Amino acid sequence: MPDVVVNPSATGNSVRRLNPVEVLAGALVTLDLSGVSSVQARYSGGSESSESVQVAMDKLYLRTDVANAYTLGGVTFRVGTVRHFVKSNGNVEINLSAATGIGTKVGTMTPSQGVIELTSWPIVAPLVQDFRGALLPPAAGPDNPYSAYMVVFRLATAPVRPSSFSMQGTMRDGTTFNVAADANGVINAARVKGRINYQTGVVQAVFVTPSAPAGFEPVDLSFLGIPGVSTGYLDMAQNETLKYNAVAFSYLPLDAELLGIDPVRLPSDGRVPIFRPGGVAVVGNAQTTGSQTVANGDVINVGRTRLSRVRVIGHDGEVIPVGYTEDLEAGTVTFTDVAGYSQPVKVEHRIEDMLLVRDAQIDGTLSFTRPLTHDYPPGSRVSSAFMAGDLRARVSLMFDQASWDKVTFSDALVGNPAPATYDSINHPVEILNDGGTSQRWALDFISTTTFRVVGEKVGVILTGASITADCSPLNPATGQPYFTIRKEGWGSGWAVGNIVRLNTVGALTSPWIVRTVKQGPESGENYEFTLLLRGDVDNPL
Repeated sequence: MPDVVVNPSATGNSVRRLNPVEVLAGALVTLDLSGVSSVQARYSGGSESSESVQVAMDKLYLRTDVANAYTLGGVTFRVGTVRHFVKSNGNVEINLSAATGIGTKVGTMTPSQGVIELTSWPIVAPLVQDFRGALLPPAAGPDNPYSAYMVVFRLATAPVRPSSFSMQGTMRDGTTFNVAADANGVINAARVKGRINYQTGVVQAVFVTPSAPAGFEPVDLSFLGIPGVSTGYLDMAQNETLKYNAVAFSYLPLDAELLGIDPVRLPSDGRVPIFRPGGVAVVGNAQTTGSQTVANGDVINVGRTRLSRVRVIGHDGEVIPVGYTEDLEAGTVTFTDVAGYSQPVKVEHRIEDMLLVRDAQIDGTLSFTRPLTHDYPPGSRVSSAFMAGDLRARVSLMFDQASWDKVTFSDALVGNPAPATYDSINHPVEILNDGGTSQRWALDFISTTTFRVVGEKVGVILTGASITADCSPLNPATGQPYFTIRKEGWGSGWAVGNIVRLNTVGALTSPWIVRTVKQGPESGENYEFTLLLRGDVDNPL
């Protein structure tokens, strides 16, 4: 049986010992401790028994174990038949109003400690039943469950300006990072490996640790395509700390008159794809030899074979077109007449492959239908090719006219035809690929037997041509005739003022080159490109 001490710390406390002989077996000893602040019991020998202490409690604590920065939330329970609810503000309420959702406050809860403190309960014994709740993980910090080894996300807008993307955050161990992508979209930092597609705005980042943790195995990171990075040890970053910065492009529609072309069929950014599956591309590499002074008979070997072309460049930077012969197969240049050269000279040599494009990816990767036939060093370029099809020089139109205003080149008869006619059936106008050009011509008679040759763009190129001799005006660009008119085709009856109108079409195509300069301050940047006209068959006809 116990020794019960009432107010053990107070002055004059008393001890009342109950003798076993005074208590019947199975008897219940009840002490009324109303107004007593504390009770201390000491157990001594005797048979087992039970005591019931009845006291007026003013608080009841319910405790749930929480750890690692977790919190307790969503708690409900019953005390007797009364359902208790823990509100978001921490108040414990009962008898909630269906209209307002507000009830009677009977306690409070400290979510971070998992402690519920009740200050009111029914008169009956406070039996707590049907306790429900949830342990809520922290939304931030190293103990939150929202961490990842890798993230893939898309920026809010695209395309993104190269070298403008950066990302910062905090690792699981608290280490912060701030990394940036290079011009190629590669992120290669100590704690972050990844890349960004500047066109689509898609980012892929893997979080790593520079050291090898005990028990960890390296994982394959070759899928990122980062030079020099094949494996790494994974680590975790806190997702809620990840932030990024980037500069994206946006495009405004421009007036067709300001742009110079109708933009209806152009992409929103104004850029047109130049490589498509089934199209033709030219892979090339140009290199230049060192400067050297040459004499007649000297041979320069450029060190490469099967060249596509060579150019000799003088010390003044101008191209020298004469005074040498080249052997493209052997890769040599032999000088025959160096008089007038600006010495020393350099030889620019180029290798090329023209190929059919099999696939063109958005990241710029091109696949071809056949292998390259040269070894192309870094810095080589891929050029687009505009296929003009089969071309040949020809006469597309010819007729005679009685008079001419000396200005208008009409493709239809103006006024009356001339009394005489050139016989273009038996003696057609002759034109060759190496001399012909696209031009509208007028053969203007200045007497009954002589005429002048006038081109719409080149002007008067010949005066005093006679119908008694063949007429072959020379093209100064090639040294070959623009066309040839045979004397046998002229008849008699020509008068002053009569003309023969003819149109010629050259063997060269006419590409349309358009450059649009965007609004903004002068940047001072220089742009350049090279147009190269080439033919697959060396046939002057």
